[in-house]
Amino acid sequence: MPIRIMVVEDEDLMREAIAVSLRAAGFEVTTACDAETCVARMRVDPVDVVILDLGLPGMSGLTLARTLREGASVGLLVVSRRAEPETRIAALDLGVDDYLVKPIHFGELAARVRSLMRRRGPPPRTRVGRWVIDIAARTARAGDEVADLTRGEFDLLALLAAAGGKIVSREDLLRAISKTPHDSDLRSVDALVSRIRRKLGRPSPGGDLIQTAPGFGYRLNQAELRE
Repeated sequence: MPIRIMVVEDEDLMREAIAVSLRAAGFEVTTACDAETCVARMRVDPVDVVILDLGLPGMSGLTLARTLREGASVGLLVVSRRAEPETRIAALDLGVDDYLVKPIHFGELAARVRSLMRRRGPPPRTRVGRWVIDIAARTARAGDEVADLTRGEFDLLALLAAAGGKIVSREDLLRAISKTPHDSDLRSVDALVSRIRRKLGRPSPGGDLIQTAPGFGYRLNQAELRE
């Protein structure tokens, strides 16, 4: 699954140039021209990294950084013309992960994003069909729709997501949802899978989002996983 980035920049040419360069480097990129648009979009479709300018109209870049750090597990990288140490220190104290001063080299920007993500670990999200499974937020979301999953249902779905399309045995799934698993309880795994399938909606053209491996267990539909 590619690293997903949102570029928040009010200068049209700079915003587009950054977006084009990052897409060419293999990232998935969305853009916003101000902080308010960024916050609204993050509520619906979170990203892994936000690249933000500080001189934004309306809500400032520093206020945006504080808002995002308080409400989401996201990488923050500032790209700004403001080079004074006091501003850099203020941004870093707010939890910004990295700071670049314009003009920037686009290759270095891409390298900084990759370095940031290595430090933070892999993105805790998996896309299957129209759903984004967010392990950190414990949600399965499709746009504005959030699946109403119980704790056990989400724990089972999260284990399947972590396996990335590989088969997970019913025994391992049972251990994920029960502190005292017994072989006789394996049918509870089947019941949970059935309920998750119902809550995630109708099968896609590629079949059920959760597929049965007869005699073994279950896995997410590899044809529906989004890389």
